Amino acid sequence: MAERWFLIILLAIVCFSFGSFFGKLASLKDIPFRVYFFEAVGTLTVFTTFVIYYRNTIFTNFAINFPALLMGLCWGIGTVLFIIALKYAKLSIVAPLSAAYPALTVILALIFLGEKLELREIAGIGFAIISVVLLAR
Repeated sequence: MAERWFLIILLAIVCFSFGSFFGKLASLKDIPFRVYFFEAVGTLTVFTTFVIYYRNTIFTNFAINFPALLMGLCWGIGTVLFIIALKYAKLSIVAPLSAAYPALTVILALIFLGEKLELREIAGIGFAIISVVLLAR
């Protein structure tokens, strides 16, 4: 049986896939900034539900988590840029290119967190970089 985290990430992949697909459909009929507006409404709906459900946990011993705030800002800006790119390029190119961000994340983890890579992980990142080069041409 698959580990719990693996099933969760598979569901996340399905959500991200449909989200990108719907983003492309939206970008075909509207301007990128209005697309982002409605994407934000969807996000706020999930956010509000989450906060209401977990309010006691979230607001007990509350303190600002700056790395989490920066995460949200980076993801928000990245989402706007992704939506703008969808307006001008094929989803079949934009989605895989944007999905190559883990290669940079790995480099950051190596430099700043001292993480180590196994040979198969290095190979996987290498293939990801090669795929970006092939798709970008």
